[in-house]
Formats: sequence, C-alpha cells, structure tokens
Amino acid sequence: MEQLAFGLAYALPALGAALGIGFIGAGALNAFGRNPEKLGDIRTLMITAIVFADSLAIIGIIVAIIAKFLG
Repeated sequence: MEQLAFGLAYALPALGAALGIGFIGAGALNAFGRNPEKLGDIRTLMITAIVFADSLAIIGIIVAIIAKFLG
C-alpha cells in the first residue's frame, strides 16, 4: 500500500505538470501563429512558464520521497 501511495504522490503532480506544459505549448504555438514577428518574446515566456509548471513535478517527487521515508 505504501508503494501505491508513493506512486500516486508523484504521478498526480507529474500528470498535472505534463498537462500544463501541453497547454503552454499549444498556447505558444497559437500566439506564434497570430504574431510571428514576436517569436523571441513568445519563446522566452513559454520557457519561463514551462519552468514554473515543471517545478510542480519536482516538488511532487520531493514530497513523495519525504512522505515515504518519514511515514
């Protein structure tokens, strides 16, 4: 049961981060299609947003590891 909890404690934040990154990429491509001369600005904002979304997955694995060893 602990292994299931560990798996879910990491899988759910990773799933959320993956969905968020997908939405960020779709939004960036849509913005680029509407305004192609702003490629540099769109790319910078996209990478920044991906870093923030990916931090959720990193926090999720840290919390899962802490919960596994302390629980």
